[in-house]
Amino acid sequence: MFNWLLAHTPLLYFTQSLWRDEAFSVLVAQKPIQFLFTKLTFEPPVYYLLLHFWMKIFGSSEIAIRSLSLLGFTLATCVVIVWAEKLFKKHFLSWVLPLFFFLNPMLLYYAFEVRTYAWFTFFTTLSMYMYMEKKWTGFAVASVLGFYTHTYFIFVSVVTGLHYLITLKKRKKFFSQQPTKSFIAIFLLIAPWLIKIAMEMGRLKSSWYSPVDFHLVKSVLGNMFIGYEGTPWYLWNYTAILSVILVSLFLLARNLFFILMATVPLAIVLGVSLFKPLFVNRYLIPVTVAEVFLVALAIARIKPKIFQIAITSLFLLALLLFNSWYPKEHQKLNIRATIMEVNTLMDQDDVILAQSPLIFFESIYYSKDPSRVFLYNPDNSPFPWYVGDAIVSQSQITRDLPSYPIRAYLIYENGSYDMAYQTTTVLATRQP
Repeated sequence: MFNWLLAHTPLLYFTQSLWRDEAFSVLVAQKPIQFLFTKLTFEPPVYYLLLHFWMKIFGSSEIAIRSLSLLGFTLATCVVIVWAEKLFKKHFLSWVLPLFFFLNPMLLYYAFEVRTYAWFTFFTTLSMYMYMEKKWTGFAVASVLGFYTHTYFIFVSVVTGLHYLITLKKRKKFFSQQPTKSFIAIFLLIAPWLIKIAMEMGRLKSSWYSPVDFHLVKSVLGNMFIGYEGTPWYLWNYTAILSVILVSLFLLARNLFFILMATVPLAIVLGVSLFKPLFVNRYLIPVTVAEVFLVALAIARIKPKIFQIAITSLFLLALLLFNSWYPKEHQKLNIRATIMEVNTLMDQDDVILAQSPLIFFESIYYSKDPSRVFLYNPDNSPFPWYVGDAIVSQSQITRDLPSYPIRAYLIYENGSYDMAYQTTTVLATRQP
C-alpha cells in the first residue's frame, strides 16, 4: 500500500529525484549571503535566503529541502482557510475552498519542488487576502516579499493596482489615501530590483522560452489549472475543454478581482510572447490561485443547494482521481539512480563529466565528491546563462577526457552514462 502511495499520489513529488533547477537552488543557497544579492540576475533572493538558513538547520537531503517548499504551501493553505471563513461564513464551501486549493494539481506539484514556487504561492495568497481585507501594511509587506521571491509577482501588484483604480470611489486626495501610499511604498521598495532586471534585459536575446501559438492559447486556462505543460501529449484537447468550462464558471462567479487576476497576467504575457516568448505556466501561479477561488465562488451562486453539493462532490472526486493518476505521468528523470550507481563504481581519482549543462547541477548534487564533477565541453561552447551560469566557474569545465588510469563517467541528459578515458574507448554503458 505504501509503495502504491509513493508511486501514484503526490507523495511521489516528495521523494523523486531532483531535477536541474532544484539542484541549482541548492547550489545557490549554499553560497554566501552576499552572493545572493550581487550575482543573481533574474532570480530574486528571498527564497534562496530561506533555503540557505533552512539547510543550515535541517541539511540538504531531498526530504529536508522539499519540506521548506511544503511549509510555504501549508502557510498558503492556512491563509485560504481564514479567507474562506470570511467569504462563506458557515456555508460548506468555507471548508471546501481550502480543499480545492490544497488538492489543486498545479499548486500541489510545486508545493514539493525545491524552487521558489510554493513561497511565491504563499506571498501571492497573503497579498491578495490583505488587499481584499484592506489591511494595507500587511498588503505592502506581502507584496514586497512576494516580488523578491519571484519577479513575475509584479503581475499580482499590477492586477491589484488595476482593481483598486477601477473600484476607487473617492478620487479626491488620491495620493493621501492609505491604499495609494501602500502602492507607492511597494513600487519604491521593488524599484532597485526592477532597475537591476532592466540592466540585464539584453541577456534575454537567448532564452529557452517556447513560442506561443493558438494551440496553447485555447488551452491555457485548463493548463494553468492542472499544471499541464505538454506531457502526456494527448491532454491538449481535454485542457481546451476544461478552459471552456472554467470560463463559464468565471462568468458565473462574477467576481471582478479574481477574474482580473486569472486573465490579465495571461493576456499580458501571452500577448508579449507572440513577439518575444516569456510564457512559463509556473511563473504565473497567481492565475491558478485565482482560478481556484473563482470555481468556489461560482459554485456558491448555483441554486438550489443540492446542486452545489453535487457539483462540489464531482469536482472533489475529479481532483482526487487526477491526483492519483497524474503524478506517474509527470515524474522527473531519475538521475539520482544513475549518479548513485556511478558513485559505487568510481575509484578515488575518477571523475564525473556531465555531457550537457542541462545535467550538470544534478550531477554535482548527487555525486559523493562534487569537486570531481565537471562539465565536458570539447567544443568550448558558452554556458547558457538561463541554465545558471552565475554558479559555474571555468575550473568546473573541461575540454578533454582524462588519461588512463583515471576514468571519466560521462552523464547524458537521458540518464544514461558511459565510462571513458583519453582514448575514448567506451568500457560500459547503462540505460536509464
